[in-house]
Amino acid sequence: MRRVLRDIGEGSSAGRRLGALGLALALLVTWLTLASLLNPPPQIGGTEIRYVVNPASVDKCLKVWDFGSNVICKTQQRYVPSLGAKAWKPATAFTPTVQYGPEPETPSINFKLHGRGSFTGSGVVVAVVDTGIDYTHPAFQNAILEIWTVLYVSESGEFLHWVMGVNGSIKDLLALDQGLKDSYGEYAFADECGHGTHVAGIIAGRPVGDFVGFAPSAKLFIVKAFWKNGTAGMDMVLDALKIVYDNADRLGIKVVNLSWGALLNSDGSDPISVAAASLAEKDILVFAAAGNEGNLPFKILSPAVHEDVIALGAADPYTGKVAPFSSWGTTVDLRMKPDFVAAGVSILSARSSFSSLTPWDKDERLTYASGTSMSAAVASGIGAQFAEYWMKSGKKESLREAFLKFENNIAERYNPYYKDFVTGRGILIPP
Repeated sequence: MRRVLRDIGEGSSAGRRLGALGLALALLVTWLTLASLLNPPPQIGGTEIRYVVNPASVDKCLKVWDFGSNVICKTQQRYVPSLGAKAWKPATAFTPTVQYGPEPETPSINFKLHGRGSFTGSGVVVAVVDTGIDYTHPAFQNAILEIWTVLYVSESGEFLHWVMGVNGSIKDLLALDQGLKDSYGEYAFADECGHGTHVAGIIAGRPVGDFVGFAPSAKLFIVKAFWKNGTAGMDMVLDALKIVYDNADRLGIKVVNLSWGALLNSDGSDPISVAAASLAEKDILVFAAAGNEGNLPFKILSPAVHEDVIALGAADPYTGKVAPFSSWGTTVDLRMKPDFVAAGVSILSARSSFSSLTPWDKDERLTYASGTSMSAAVASGIGAQFAEYWMKSGKKESLREAFLKFENNIAERYNPYYKDFVTGRGILIPP
């Protein structure tokens, strides 16, 4: 059994209760001490670039990202932010994957922990911000609506993008992409890393052999925000999140997948977290990887650390246990994260033909990977299923409120008593 049960003694005396309270206080002090040692506050000095959320003015900003109720300013250290605002150093975001776990015997392993669910994501648009996608892969036939990139801009100064079925054929897209690769060393849209293709396949991959994604009827809005090595600067991920924000209403985006993060030791007030949470304000389900930092406290990545972003830890579908690489909470301000766990060990999905990832020996169109990146993608697929259910059910409450209420009641808990800092509220279950 995966559930963790505890024996509760009966008839505890007042002395025993006081002793337990004292132990809890001692543990809290130890936890806070660890937090201060492991997560020192950002040091500000010199005239380096800094990022400020909701500055008093934007007069000294080198660049501004407007997310409606939140404004993010790229500036320099000597600029004084508004009262209470922090100045954050530039950070590198990365796509967390690990080489861990056995080779899967069958594609059905993706569903072993969660079940397949009764919905397919029909009518739901999922935004995937990642390393691009292999748009030639059969798993994405008629799945992609648009692909955007922050690596190139058009002659008009807009980020380069391709609308499928409008700008031309797949052959035309490939010719454009190859030309840019030959000239500048990076594809605009194609996924040379392989991470984004794998993630998108888990979410909405169409059938390829015995493989299928969790929401194979959902549509994809792809934003390439990472270099081929799986890293991105803060400007790049903020640009990508802004693209999703600006197009969310037009396309009716209901789910956003962020299978990446930055280790910022944040309480959720950092620019990446605030930008991602601004999408949640549009009543979008925003899922993010908790991180692969292992079993140490205070290692939840940004933007998963934000209270409005749903953070995913990794569970092993072969054993039912939490994966040893899955990041622990709490957050530095002592909130319980991750929020849930999902399958994240040896997960099969689409393999990008542009990448050097090792093909699965039973089907070269597929590959397998482990990490909370995969867990976030599983959650996004389940979220797309739920969004379809929610749209067909009459929408009596917000999508986010309805999803969290549903999962809080139905998720398979490891800890039956409360949300904890290792497994959250347990294993997500599709509707």
